[in-house]
Amino acid sequence: MDVSSQAAQFKHRQTAVRSILFSLLFVLLGAALLAPIWTVRYPPLVDYPNHLARAFVLAHLKDPAFHFSQFYASDWNTYPYLSMDLILVGLQWFFPIEVASRVFLSLCVLVVPLAVWFFIRQANPGQESLALWSLLISNNLYFFVWGLLNLQLSLALCFVVLGLSLRYLDRPRLTRWCFLLVTTTALYFTHLVGFGIACFVATAYSILARRRIREILFLWVLFIPGMLFYLHSMVHLEPGWTLASYRFPRKAAGLLVMMLGYSPALDFLTLVVMVGCFILGRSSNPEFRWNYRWLGVAGCLFVLYWVFPGAYGAAMEADRRLVPFLFVIGLAAVRFGRRGRLLGSIALLLFVLRTGDVERHFLSIQPRLAELSQSFSAIPDSARVLPLPDWTQREPRAERHFWAYGVIQGGWFSPCLFHDPGVHPFRIKLQTFSPCGSVIFDPKSLDWARVQHDFDYVWAYDVPQFSLPLSAIGKLVFEKDDIRVFQLDKSSTGAVLGKNPATAGRYQAYEREAGGQIPPKNSD
Repeated sequence: MDVSSQAAQFKHRQTAVRSILFSLLFVLLGAALLAPIWTVRYPPLVDYPNHLARAFVLAHLKDPAFHFSQFYASDWNTYPYLSMDLILVGLQWFFPIEVASRVFLSLCVLVVPLAVWFFIRQANPGQESLALWSLLISNNLYFFVWGLLNLQLSLALCFVVLGLSLRYLDRPRLTRWCFLLVTTTALYFTHLVGFGIACFVATAYSILARRRIREILFLWVLFIPGMLFYLHSMVHLEPGWTLASYRFPRKAAGLLVMMLGYSPALDFLTLVVMVGCFILGRSSNPEFRWNYRWLGVAGCLFVLYWVFPGAYGAAMEADRRLVPFLFVIGLAAVRFGRRGRLLGSIALLLFVLRTGDVERHFLSIQPRLAELSQSFSAIPDSARVLPLPDWTQREPRAERHFWAYGVIQGGWFSPCLFHDPGVHPFRIKLQTFSPCGSVIFDPKSLDWARVQHDFDYVWAYDVPQFSLPLSAIGKLVFEKDDIRVFQLDKSSTGAVLGKNPATAGRYQAYEREAGGQIPPKNSD
């Protein structure tokens, strides 16, 4: 065998070994991302139980086993943000809701690093290992744990659109443009922020790359269907840009959401490592280069972050939702050469630490959530239930929307399922008193007569200030730690608060506690 044949075989074996190692790394990364989701019964994401319950109701509106059609109705239209509902409803054709939930969450954590790798491969070839830094987004506290899952999907789909756009600009083909059109329209139905960022970034890059006007116009046409869908849906949208809490310190602190987790010490370590890795990648590195086109795009996106409102409609802290997009664009703006592999390895080690901390927290909170689930047995199926958790808490507490599992398990009615017009394809048919998400937690501010009239039970969590007025209009049927369930008095004589002899004594005690200020009588 000659030398050239031996060299060819050696190179072939090297390629095979690299493929095996890459596949093994891919499997291990996938397992690490999925472990916190599949090893617990209740993934402790803040808003997710509410979204999950809404998707469950949409999939069972006509199911005779439930009474959802009496309480709720679907409201499908050309709204953005539909992807979560469409996927979850579709998955329930094949899986029970518990499995469908985990499949959807698995999709959310897996697609981000894959999409970023695809984008970096097009925008910054040879630096694909930097995509490992996007693992910090996959199970991030602010985006994933808070339950901003449509935003996470749109982040991934946005960078798929941008990667495909770069391919199209390099080698324009009609088939690529048509596929881009479909993908871009799907991005609109995932999240409006991702859709807008894709248009903004594609335009800025095309201008900085000095592409022809014709090419830029072809890219803009991709976004026309989404814009038309949005205009069509505007009749259902609540108006108003809300420039709330626009403060410089809040903006500056918002740039740190990329490294938020459960451990402040680990968050600080993440910040130090990120800064240290940039210094390591640039210092004494002859291969270091700026990718000026993408650096310019990152600069434009950075300016946009500072002028973007703190809230838009129902979306609070809307500006912070731009940060992961800015972070990924920043990965395309630097070339570390061969040192990029070292930096990617450091990102991998950092991810292992952070995902281990996520797994630890997910497991540690399960006994607490199991205790909360015991309270559901005190409420019969198809009951009208008012959840009263502490809506004012700013921490990512999984207990806040945990009551929504009762909608799934017991077919409850609750007015607190997310049903924003023009945002969710869902509306409440049964008109009831709805103090959901209220920041007013003075017991005297609530219309207790309406609560007694409109609901069968109250599920109260961590709101001891409500115990006395609730005792005046009902009886405690479940109590454990800071969770209480009250069955409201529905006797035929004197259903109005304070008029029922069975509750008069309790209400008089509440009246004395409230300083003689009696809640208004229900006119119904």
